Amino acid sequence: MSRDSLKIALVLSLAFNMAVIGAFAFGLARGSGPGRFGPPPGGGPGDPFGGRCNRLAKQIGMPRERALRFSRIMADSAEGMRDLRGSLKKARGELAALIGASEPDEMAIMAKVDEISAIQGQLERRLIHRVLGVSSTLRPQERERFMRVIRIQCGGCDSGVPECPEGAGKESEVRR
Repeated sequence: MSRDSLKIALVLSLAFNMAVIGAFAFGLARGSGPGRFGPPPGGGPGDPFGGRCNRLAKQIGMPRERALRFSRIMADSAEGMRDLRGSLKKARGELAALIGASEPDEMAIMAKVDEISAIQGQLERRLIHRVLGVSSTLRPQERERFMRVIRIQCGGCDSGVPECPEGAGKESEVRR
């Protein structure tokens, strides 16, 4: 493979990885399913997620009084993740400009790839910190349902996967 082909493959791989991480984070905060496009109904000043956390809390069977703490943990990490996503978008734009230059500087391109990888790592750590923080507030059955939602959001539940319960590929079957 030529160097140009390797560079293109690396950039595509990085873009795909970020799309997966972004979809996972978005899905956790928003939920998924048919008819859930556009801003969700409800919300207000006390609910920075516009009802999404309440839906997720309800989906995993969490009582309303504990759902507020759940929502606060999600909100506390949202701004930092938003900042990282902005940095990542900016760095990717810079990478595209470096690659598209009339005489691409391989050292500068690779330095930018390293910068993007570092930002992706920070975003992944924040996402996992968020998931661990939220799951620590859950009771065992709620945590089991929450983990089932995570598996569904990650696309890791196909029939035949041993760690996924039967039918876990469908959101409607999270609550059992």
